[in-house]
Amino acid sequence: SRPDLVKPPSWLVYYNLNIIDLFLNCNILKIQCSYYLEILREDLLPTADQTQQVHLSDQMLWSLIDQQRLQSAMTLGNTQVKLLLTLLGMLYHEIIRGCQELETFILKYDQGLVDSNMAASMQKKLQQTHQYVKDFESRMTRNLGPLDLQNQLILNTGNFPIPQLTVSLTVKMPVIFDRLKSCVKSNTVHLCWDVAGQQEPDEQFEIHIKSLHPTTTEHAEFTKSICQSYNIQVKDLQPDRYYQFSVKRVDAVNLVYGQWIDTITLKTLYISELEGPA
Repeated sequence: SRPDLVKPPSWLVYYNLNIIDLFLNCNILKIQCSYYLEILREDLLPTADQTQQVHLSDQMLWSLIDQQRLQSAMTLGNTQVKLLLTLLGMLYHEIIRGCQELETFILKYDQGLVDSNMAASMQKKLQQTHQYVKDFESRMTRNLGPLDLQNQLILNTGNFPIPQLTVSLTVKMPVIFDRLKSCVKSNTVHLCWDVAGQQEPDEQFEIHIKSLHPTTTEHAEFTKSICQSYNIQVKDLQPDRYYQFSVKRVDAVNLVYGQWIDTITLKTLYISELEGPA
Protein backbone atom coordinates (compact mmCIF):
# COMPACT_ATOMS: atom_id res chain seq x y z
CA SER A 1 0.00 0.00 0.00
CA ARG A 2 1.05 3.61 -0.54
CA PRO A 3 2.51 5.32 2.54
CA ASP A 4 0.60 8.17 4.22
CA LEU A 5 3.42 10.63 3.63
CA VAL A 6 2.93 10.37 -0.10
CA LYS A 7 -0.25 12.42 -0.40
CA PRO A 8 0.68 16.04 -1.26
CA PRO A 9 -0.94 18.85 0.77
CA SER A 10 -4.07 20.13 -0.97
CA TRP A 11 -2.90 23.77 -0.83
CA LEU A 12 0.24 22.99 -2.82
CA VAL A 13 -1.63 20.96 -5.40
CA TYR A 14 -3.88 23.98 -5.95
CA TYR A 15 -0.85 26.31 -5.99
CA ASN A 16 0.75 24.21 -8.65
CA LEU A 17 -2.08 24.94 -11.09
CA ASN A 18 -1.51 28.70 -11.01
CA ILE A 19 1.85 29.34 -9.37
CA ILE A 20 3.99 29.43 -12.51
CA ASP A 21 2.01 32.26 -14.10
CA LEU A 22 1.56 34.03 -10.77
CA PHE A 23 5.21 34.18 -9.81
CA LEU A 24 6.35 34.82 -13.37
CA ASN A 25 4.09 37.90 -13.48
CA CYS A 26 5.34 39.04 -10.06
CA ASN A 27 8.97 38.61 -11.09
CA ILE A 28 8.44 40.48 -14.38
CA LEU A 29 6.62 43.27 -12.53
CA LYS A 30 9.51 43.71 -10.10
CA ILE A 31 11.97 43.90 -13.01
CA GLN A 32 9.81 46.52 -14.73
CA CYS A 33 9.61 48.78 -11.66
CA SER A 34 11.70 51.92 -11.24
CA TYR A 35 13.82 52.37 -8.12
CA TYR A 36 14.73 55.70 -6.59
CA LEU A 37 17.01 56.93 -3.84
CA GLU A 38 14.92 58.38 -1.03
CA ILE A 39 16.53 60.68 1.52
CA LEU A 40 14.67 61.27 4.76
CA ARG A 41 15.94 63.73 7.33
CA GLU A 42 15.14 64.85 10.82
CA ASP A 43 14.83 68.54 11.56
CA LEU A 44 17.81 70.00 13.37
CA LEU A 45 17.47 70.31 17.11
CA PRO A 46 17.44 73.92 18.33
CA THR A 47 20.68 75.38 19.60
CA ALA A 48 20.99 77.31 22.84
CA ASP A 49 19.85 80.56 21.20
CA GLN A 50 16.94 78.97 19.27
CA THR A 51 13.45 78.16 20.50
CA GLN A 52 12.33 75.61 17.87
CA GLN A 53 13.64 73.00 15.45
CA VAL A 54 15.21 74.17 12.20
CA HIS A 55 13.37 72.83 9.15
CA LEU A 56 15.44 72.18 6.02
CA SER A 57 13.72 72.49 2.65
CA ASP A 58 14.38 69.88 -0.03
CA GLN A 59 16.32 72.41 -2.07
CA MET A 60 18.53 73.36 0.88
CA LEU A 61 19.09 69.71 1.78
CA TRP A 62 20.25 68.77 -1.73
CA SER A 63 22.56 71.79 -1.82
CA LEU A 64 24.32 70.51 1.32
CA ILE A 65 24.85 66.95 0.03
CA ASP A 66 28.32 66.05 -1.19
CA GLN A 67 27.95 64.98 -4.83
CA GLN A 68 30.68 62.35 -4.71
CA ARG A 69 29.12 60.66 -1.69
CA LEU A 70 25.71 60.92 -3.34
CA GLN A 71 27.05 59.13 -6.40
CA SER A 72 28.44 56.37 -4.16
CA ALA A 73 25.01 56.00 -2.56
CA MET A 74 23.40 55.80 -6.02
CA THR A 75 25.86 53.08 -7.04
CA LEU A 76 25.16 51.14 -3.83
CA GLY A 77 21.42 51.42 -4.46
CA ASN A 78 21.83 50.18 -8.03
CA THR A 79 23.83 47.18 -6.80
CA GLN A 80 21.24 46.38 -4.13
CA VAL A 81 18.40 46.44 -6.66
CA LYS A 82 20.29 44.14 -9.03
CA LEU A 83 21.00 41.72 -6.17
CA LEU A 84 17.30 41.71 -5.25
CA LEU A 85 16.23 40.99 -8.84
CA THR A 86 18.83 38.22 -9.12
CA LEU A 87 17.61 36.66 -5.88
CA LEU A 88 13.98 36.83 -6.99
CA GLY A 89 14.96 35.15 -10.26
CA MET A 90 16.71 32.34 -8.38
CA LEU A 91 13.75 31.84 -6.04
CA TYR A 92 11.37 31.83 -9.01
CA HIS A 93 13.33 29.08 -10.79
CA GLU A 94 13.48 27.00 -7.58
CA ILE A 95 9.70 27.35 -7.15
CA ILE A 96 9.12 26.26 -10.76
CA ARG A 97 11.46 23.30 -10.31
CA GLY A 98 9.58 22.26 -7.16
CA CYS A 99 6.25 22.50 -8.99
CA GLN A 100 7.53 20.40 -11.87
CA GLU A 101 8.81 17.74 -9.48
CA LEU A 102 5.44 17.78 -7.73
CA GLU A 103 3.64 17.13 -11.03
CA THR A 104 5.94 14.19 -11.78
CA PHE A 105 5.43 12.84 -8.26
CA ILE A 106 1.63 13.02 -8.52
CA LEU A 107 1.72 11.03 -11.77
CA LYS A 108 3.85 8.31 -10.15
CA TYR A 109 1.62 8.35 -7.07
CA ASP A 110 -1.51 7.76 -9.14
CA GLN A 111 0.27 4.88 -10.89
CA GLY A 112 1.30 3.31 -7.56
CA LEU A 113 5.02 3.74 -8.31
CA VAL A 114 5.98 5.56 -5.08
CA ASP A 115 7.83 3.95 -2.17
CA SER A 116 8.56 5.32 1.30
CA ASN A 117 11.96 6.79 0.32
CA MET A 118 10.42 8.73 -2.56
CA ALA A 119 7.63 9.88 -0.24
CA ALA A 120 10.08 11.18 2.37
CA SER A 121 12.14 12.96 -0.30
CA MET A 122 9.04 14.58 -1.76
CA GLN A 123 7.83 15.65 1.65
CA LYS A 124 11.13 17.47 2.19
CA LYS A 125 10.92 19.01 -1.27
CA LEU A 126 7.40 20.30 -0.58
CA GLN A 127 8.56 21.97 2.60
CA GLN A 128 11.48 23.60 0.79
CA THR A 129 9.25 24.83 -2.04
CA HIS A 130 6.83 26.27 0.50
CA GLN A 131 9.75 28.15 2.07
CA TYR A 132 10.80 29.48 -1.34
CA VAL A 133 7.25 30.76 -1.83
CA LYS A 134 7.33 32.56 1.54
CA ASP A 135 10.78 34.02 0.81
CA PHE A 136 9.65 35.25 -2.60
CA GLU A 137 6.54 36.93 -1.20
CA SER A 138 8.60 38.49 1.61
CA ARG A 139 11.18 39.90 -0.80
CA MET A 140 8.43 41.31 -3.02
CA THR A 141 7.04 43.44 -0.20
CA ARG A 142 10.11 44.20 1.92
CA ASN A 143 11.34 47.78 2.07
CA LEU A 144 14.69 48.26 0.34
CA GLY A 145 16.55 50.06 3.04
CA PRO A 146 17.91 51.81 4.83
CA LEU A 147 21.16 51.64 2.90
CA ASP A 148 24.31 51.06 4.92
CA LEU A 149 26.45 54.00 3.82
CA GLN A 150 30.10 54.29 4.80
CA ASN A 151 29.84 58.07 5.18
CA GLN A 152 27.10 60.61 5.79
CA LEU A 153 26.00 62.38 2.62
CA ILE A 154 26.74 65.78 4.15
CA LEU A 155 30.36 66.60 4.98
CA ASN A 156 30.91 67.53 8.62
CA THR A 157 32.95 70.74 8.52
CA GLY A 158 32.22 71.55 12.13
CA ASN A 159 30.72 74.92 11.18
CA PHE A 160 27.08 73.91 11.62
CA PRO A 161 25.02 70.99 12.98
CA ILE A 162 24.60 68.04 10.60
CA PRO A 163 21.02 66.78 10.08
CA GLN A 164 20.50 63.05 10.53
CA LEU A 165 19.75 61.45 7.14
CA THR A 166 18.22 58.06 6.39
CA VAL A 167 18.79 56.77 2.86
CA SER A 168 16.63 54.01 1.41
CA LEU A 169 15.12 52.92 -1.90
CA THR A 170 11.57 53.60 -2.98
CA VAL A 171 9.79 51.73 -5.75
CA LYS A 172 7.44 52.99 -8.45
CA MET A 173 5.30 50.67 -10.51
CA PRO A 174 5.94 50.45 -14.27
CA VAL A 175 4.30 52.67 -16.87
CA ILE A 176 2.36 50.50 -19.35
CA PHE A 177 0.32 51.39 -22.41
CA ASP A 178 -3.42 50.77 -22.19
CA ARG A 179 -3.77 48.83 -25.41
CA LEU A 180 -7.57 48.79 -25.23
CA LYS A 181 -7.99 52.55 -24.91
CA SER A 182 -5.26 53.51 -27.38
CA CYS A 183 -6.67 53.96 -30.88
CA VAL A 184 -5.59 55.00 -34.39
CA LYS A 185 -7.01 57.00 -37.28
CA SER A 186 -5.52 57.83 -40.65
CA ASN A 187 -3.21 60.60 -39.46
CA THR A 188 -3.60 60.65 -35.66
CA VAL A 189 -3.03 58.23 -32.80
CA HIS A 190 -4.51 58.58 -29.34
CA LEU A 191 -2.21 56.93 -26.78
CA CYS A 192 -3.23 56.04 -23.24
CA TRP A 193 -1.08 54.56 -20.49
CA ASP A 194 -1.41 53.72 -16.85
CA VAL A 195 0.54 52.82 -13.73
CA ALA A 196 -0.43 49.83 -11.61
CA GLY A 197 -1.85 51.12 -8.35
CA GLN A 198 -2.56 54.76 -7.56
CA GLN A 199 -1.57 57.41 -10.08
CA GLU A 200 0.77 60.03 -8.70
CA PRO A 201 0.09 63.70 -9.41
CA ASP A 202 2.60 65.90 -11.26
CA GLU A 203 4.39 62.97 -12.87
CA GLN A 204 6.01 63.69 -16.22
CA PHE A 205 6.21 61.16 -19.03
CA GLU A 206 8.45 60.93 -22.06
CA ILE A 207 6.89 59.64 -25.28
CA HIS A 208 8.99 58.61 -28.26
CA ILE A 209 7.50 58.26 -31.74
CA LYS A 210 9.36 56.50 -34.53
CA SER A 211 8.26 55.94 -38.12
CA LEU A 212 8.86 52.35 -39.26
CA HIS A 213 9.38 51.13 -42.83
CA PRO A 214 9.45 54.56 -44.47
CA THR A 215 9.23 54.84 -48.24
CA THR A 216 12.31 55.64 -50.32
CA THR A 217 11.35 59.32 -50.35
CA GLU A 218 10.85 59.45 -46.56
CA HIS A 219 13.11 59.13 -43.56
CA ALA A 220 12.67 57.16 -40.36
CA GLU A 221 11.40 60.14 -38.40
CA PHE A 222 11.94 60.19 -34.64
CA THR A 223 10.26 62.67 -32.30
CA LYS A 224 10.00 63.05 -28.54
CA SER A 225 7.26 64.64 -26.42
CA ILE A 226 6.91 65.40 -22.72
CA CYS A 227 3.52 65.48 -21.02
CA GLN A 228 2.03 65.42 -17.52
CA SER A 229 -1.17 63.57 -18.33
CA TYR A 230 -1.79 59.86 -18.89
CA ASN A 231 -2.70 60.25 -22.55
CA ILE A 232 -1.57 62.15 -25.61
CA GLN A 233 -2.83 62.85 -29.13
CA VAL A 234 -0.14 62.37 -31.76
CA LYS A 235 -0.97 64.30 -34.92
CA ASP A 236 0.36 64.81 -38.45
CA LEU A 237 1.11 61.14 -39.10
CA GLN A 238 1.05 59.52 -42.52
CA PRO A 239 -1.83 57.16 -43.43
CA ASP A 240 -1.15 53.46 -43.86
CA ARG A 241 2.17 53.62 -41.96
CA TYR A 242 3.60 51.68 -39.05
CA TYR A 243 4.73 53.74 -36.06
CA GLN A 244 6.49 52.65 -32.91
CA PHE A 245 5.57 54.43 -29.67
CA SER A 246 7.29 54.15 -26.29
CA VAL A 247 6.50 55.67 -22.90
CA LYS A 248 8.49 56.08 -19.69
CA ARG A 249 8.76 58.44 -16.76
CA VAL A 250 11.07 61.38 -17.25
CA ASP A 251 14.33 60.39 -15.55
CA ALA A 252 14.75 61.95 -12.11
CA VAL A 253 18.08 62.84 -10.50
CA ASN A 254 17.52 60.18 -7.82
CA LEU A 255 16.75 57.31 -10.24
CA VAL A 256 19.08 54.40 -9.42
CA TYR A 257 17.56 51.64 -11.59
CA GLY A 258 14.91 51.69 -14.30
CA GLN A 259 15.40 49.61 -17.43
CA TRP A 260 11.77 49.11 -18.46
CA ILE A 261 10.30 51.11 -21.35
CA ASP A 262 6.93 49.96 -22.70
CA THR A 263 6.66 49.94 -26.49
CA ILE A 264 3.71 49.55 -28.83
CA THR A 265 3.55 49.38 -32.64
CA LEU A 266 0.47 50.71 -34.40
CA LYS A 267 -0.51 51.17 -38.03
CA THR A 268 -2.45 54.23 -39.15
CA LEU A 269 -5.55 53.61 -41.22
CA TYR A 270 -5.52 53.67 -45.01
CA ILE A 271 -7.80 56.35 -46.42
CA SER A 272 -8.26 56.77 -50.18
CA GLU A 273 -7.99 60.19 -51.76
CA LEU A 274 -11.75 60.21 -52.42
CA GLU A 275 -12.58 59.69 -48.76
CA GLY A 276 -10.24 62.42 -47.56
CA PRO A 277 -8.41 62.55 -44.24
CA ALA A 278 -10.06 61.31 -41.03
